[in-house]
Amino acid sequence: MLDSLKEIVDYDTIFFTPHSEEDNMVNIEFSKYKNTGEKLGGSELGDNFDIIVFRLDDEEDLVIDLDRFEGILIEPREYISRMIKSDWYGMVSRKTTTSDKIVDGVFDSWTKLQYNS
Repeated sequence: MLDSLKEIVDYDTIFFTPHSEEDNMVNIEFSKYKNTGEKLGGSELGDNFDIIVFRLDDEEDLVIDLDRFEGILIEPREYISRMIKSDWYGMVSRKTTTSDKIVDGVFDSWTKLQYNS
């Protein structure tokens, strides 16, 4: 796991996005829901998460390969570490009865930044 993620222990959402000023740098932010709602899904292995990932077209500074899906993650920080090492960006957000609004908003925002060929 990346050292910068080890410090994050109390979160509902973690963003891992391109740093706006330096090449090959990743901006990591995390947050807790104000209204947590009830957890949806999950198993004894872990919680259910909404996951949005994308790559960045460096020449055009546009989002490419944007995808959204759900998954049960044993350790979200480890998943994010692997994605960062493979040049993927995005967010991982614990799925609850109140999380859709946040995830929908982020996905819509990133869709507008997407490369359309």
